[in-house]
Amino acid sequence: MASKDHSSLPGSRPQIEPIDFENQSRQSIEGLLNLLEKISPTLFDVGGWVLGGLIALNLVVIGAVIPVGGIDTPILIAAGAMASALPLNVAGLLLLRLIKDMKGIRIDELAREAFQDAKFPEIEAYLPADQDSASLFKRSSNVTLLYSAGIIIFSTTLTLSGLVAVLWHLAWWLGVILLVMVILSTVLTLAILAHSLPPDSEQEKELKKLYRKKTQQEKLK
Repeated sequence: MASKDHSSLPGSRPQIEPIDFENQSRQSIEGLLNLLEKISPTLFDVGGWVLGGLIALNLVVIGAVIPVGGIDTPILIAAGAMASALPLNVAGLLLLRLIKDMKGIRIDELAREAFQDAKFPEIEAYLPADQDSASLFKRSSNVTLLYSAGIIIFSTTLTLSGLVAVLWHLAWWLGVILLVMVILSTVLTLAILAHSLPPDSEQEKELKKLYRKKTQQEKLK
């Protein structure tokens, strides 16, 4: 008599196949890229808001420190940090807007049609068909988002350094307060996001437990 598979019955312990770490890493990266593609419109908008806010803040602070008399080290640091951050913010905003707008107007398709009308030879070799074009646009969007995230992190660090330096010019403890509150706000935001996630189900807990056990067994081999 054939044995029954009890792994799908309610309350049964889930089974985990032998772990292929290389394949699992590839699938994890592919899953993250798919997630990035699905939320890319929101990320483009959020990135644009952040970079636009940083540009406005850079311009305000630069305009405030230029007429300050009695230039000292904190003011020089603030002006240098803000002046360095401003071009980065403009470049990041330009990249985000350019890639997003190019998707809306389908620039590849329009360019291919224009050159085909002009009888340009072998235009398909330079401007691929729609399917290849979509794949290339997906890749360019992911690359742009990753580089823009790096620009935002670096520019935010420069901007924060400039703000701390400006407040340090007034009183050193003002700069310390700003730095401490930024760190506290970041930790608080991450804690709220972590607590807002739904709790693990019993099945998920069991799967994680079995996965850890299987991973330890694989490492001992």
